[in-house]
Amino acid sequence: MRVNRSSRLCFSISRARQVVLKHNLLLTLAVLATAATARAQSPKPAPGKSPQEPPTVAAILTETKIVERVTAAVDKALGYLSTKQQIDGSWANNQAVNGLTILAFLGRGHVPGRGPYRETLAKAKRFILLCQKPSGVFASPTPSHGPMYEHALATLACAEMYGQDPDPELEEKLRRAVDLIIKAQSPNGGWRYQPVPGDHDLSVSVMQIVALRAANNAEIPVPNETIEKAVKYVKSCAARGGGFSYQPGGGPGREMSAAGVLSLQLLGRYDDPTIRPALDFLAKVPVRWDGSGLRYFYYFHYYSIQGHYQAGEKYWNDWHPQVREMLLGKQNADGSWDCPPGTGENDGTVGPNKAYWTAMASLILEIYMHFLPAYQR
Repeated sequence: MRVNRSSRLCFSISRARQVVLKHNLLLTLAVLATAATARAQSPKPAPGKSPQEPPTVAAILTETKIVERVTAAVDKALGYLSTKQQIDGSWANNQAVNGLTILAFLGRGHVPGRGPYRETLAKAKRFILLCQKPSGVFASPTPSHGPMYEHALATLACAEMYGQDPDPELEEKLRRAVDLIIKAQSPNGGWRYQPVPGDHDLSVSVMQIVALRAANNAEIPVPNETIEKAVKYVKSCAARGGGFSYQPGGGPGREMSAAGVLSLQLLGRYDDPTIRPALDFLAKVPVRWDGSGLRYFYYFHYYSIQGHYQAGEKYWNDWHPQVREMLLGKQNADGSWDCPPGTGENDGTVGPNKAYWTAMASLILEIYMHFLPAYQR
């Protein structure tokens, strides 16, 4: 995959060793990355108020305290998730949930083969690899109506694991999975529910794009033709006045605008003229636990936090403190998160044990840690 900033994102030689050696550096960078925001949040005392009078909780946090709070919350969440893993290594009868949960552990810096969660990751990897079909698709034991959702997130998890765990079986099955995504691309450049070229929508396409970017970062090559077609498709979903639509020609949607922004960024089009109007559109979305009209709350915030981070500057500084404080304030005592009322990602859709909600909330917060390649600039 040819990108403008691949040198900042790809894993080079000795991937697993590189991740470990960068551990302390990345945490330091996480601290430094939030320093400007923390300072900017510290308000000047209003007329008549004492300078010693404390402002809001979010405003008085130092950058070190931010990272400490986020790290503590994520560690608690991973402890919860580890207790919900099934004997076969899965968390749900859904490879999307299993893939996201693996990513939550990787996003905290845990790697296969060592550390407190080595067996957790080993069992999860075995389950996903065993469920790959001869076609290359990562499918759940019980067929779903949209296997490309599951396939993309399982492929993403395998790509991130392979970047740290050069297992020959993992590599072989990852290559087959990536090949399936390439072959399933529609003539217009997008993807749809089934692993065959045909129809397309941005919701499914963003997942394939993120998986392909991760594969390329792990040195699994992706044809430039695939990338150019994907860029063309995402741009075709840009809505008039800012934002992105579910399919070309539609009106802007909140979830799809977040997906469109991150898709173009990970395809290397960081300065595409459709991105800033979409970010301005997203800036109007209230960050509240009630969902504020979001049907897919975690889906939205997962892509939105990454898009804002890649954009940087004012977009990142204005966005991330709101999301961080909302999630930290809503974590349960056992480390899990729930589904906000009025949103569509209920347990009937995403599976039991709060695994999806907790993994997604962890991944959103792990943007501060920069372990996953897509969480770096």
